[in-house]
Amino acid sequence: MNRDIFVPAFALIFISMLAPTIQASEYSISTTLTSEYIFRGLKRSDGQPALQLGVDYEHDSGVFAGVWGSTIDIQSPAGKRDLELDFYAGFHHRFQAPLSATLTLLRYTYPGQTGFHSYDYNEVLVSATWQDRYSVELGMTRDLNGLGHDSRHWEFQLDYPVANTWVLGATLGLNDMSDAGVSRYFYWDVGASVRWSRMIFDLRWFDNERPDGFAARDSAGSQWVVSFRMTF
Repeated sequence: MNRDIFVPAFALIFISMLAPTIQASEYSISTTLTSEYIFRGLKRSDGQPALQLGVDYEHDSGVFAGVWGSTIDIQSPAGKRDLELDFYAGFHHRFQAPLSATLTLLRYTYPGQTGFHSYDYNEVLVSATWQDRYSVELGMTRDLNGLGHDSRHWEFQLDYPVANTWVLGATLGLNDMSDAGVSRYFYWDVGASVRWSRMIFDLRWFDNERPDGFAARDSAGSQWVVSFRMTF
């Protein structure tokens, strides 16, 4: 099977097998306005605000699926991308408290992209969470940016509640795109978020080692990012 369609096909088969037992459990919608869209140390909106929208379905069995989109501004000799639309499905399992694990299959797409090359690609994420505060994630793809290169990343995240509505958070990640000619580099962020009813305000400091190769022009560098999120 063509690896470009392997992950979506596998996700569809997986969900179809479980379909007879699935009853509507919980749907959620979120919309976010952020001053910059940063993804693993790389700027995706080129210093401009980004509008993001997500729709999620979760079932009591642990099955979940959703779609998430964001405005972006990425230009390269191969073309321009103005919109990112991601489709995902997976399974979340909670072991004896306080450990849980999640498997997620993703498809990154860029509707309306220009040029002669399609940047669409698939990724698999495996993560584990302890006490709903500490998490570690491993992501892998065999077709980074649709170019047939392997890529992987490791990410450690902390979310620590300090009050009923306040959460301190930090992330440390390592992105390895060496197969595509980009040096491995660390990225990190630290910040705080506060919730009012259905709205979340987040202020975060992002920084990263500067990658080389094609990723050098997309390095987000050091900057504050402010985001407002509404959930329904």
